[in-house]
Amino acid sequence: MKTLFLDCFSGISGDMTVGALVDLGVKPSALEWELSKLDLGDFHMHFEREQRQNIEGVKFGIHEGATHTHAQDEHEHHHCCGHDHDHGHAHHEHGEQHHGHAHEHGHAHDHGHGAEVHEHAHQHHPHVHGRSHAQIRALIEASELSPFVKKHALGIFQRIAVAEGKIHGMPPADVTFHEVGALDSIADIVCACVGLEALGVEKVFVSSLHEGRGTIECAHGTFPLPAPATLEILAGIPLSQIDEPHELITPTGAAIVAEFGAAFGPMPKMKPEKIGYGVGTRHLDARPNVLRAVLGELVTE
Repeated sequence: MKTLFLDCFSGISGDMTVGALVDLGVKPSALEWELSKLDLGDFHMHFEREQRQNIEGVKFGIHEGATHTHAQDEHEHHHCCGHDHDHGHAHHEHGEQHHGHAHEHGHAHDHGHGAEVHEHAHQHHPHVHGRSHAQIRALIEASELSPFVKKHALGIFQRIAVAEGKIHGMPPADVTFHEVGALDSIADIVCACVGLEALGVEKVFVSSLHEGRGTIECAHGTFPLPAPATLEILAGIPLSQIDEPHELITPTGAAIVAEFGAAFGPMPKMKPEKIGYGVGTRHLDARPNVLRAVLGELVTE
């Protein structure tokens, strides 16, 4: 049985997940093609190889429109009650499909990105008001994405929206993914589902989950970790904290493992075939900020 083990020793976010899947062999052009099936307007996907404490992997990012700045790469897209700390751009052959554009230079791989519900207006598109969960559902349901991708992308968004709705006292359908955060979240979630299907993954196992002990700044002021949305999404899943003063698990990362995780704990008995690393933006002192993904065959005897 084709098995994926997500080793979240340094946390997990949406873009780290996509980066790790690309490092395992998912073609960036395939991700761009699938994402172009959604009516998202102009966007550029970026995949590049980066290192965190001498561990090299794939950094994934996406941005709107035809122009791009370094500041956009470094922008942290905030969730209502948590935020993704990982974003990226890419090395990968220049190509266009519908509204999407993928870039690549130099390094042999094409690679991956991250996002969440965005709390403040993005300066280069002040007229954009984002998409509600209901609008995102309609966008995915009307697309030509595969049944697998539709089912699980909708499931992941539902988990986030239910958590946010509970926290803010509103129906899940009314939860809004604002501006660039909407594009980031859609890209992370859809591409993660596309990547799992492309690799033929039949079962996903996840390591024990650990969150930092610090605080985050959000629309509600300073809030202790885990972020409220992350904690809601991981209800029923074992979670502990480690002595790291940063957010390690974002709501999107939490929703991905909640959607796909068959079990949480040590790596199951399996024959590793490929190992990939998804790179996060932040440089941590105590550990490489990467997500390790191990692809192989489950040993059942």
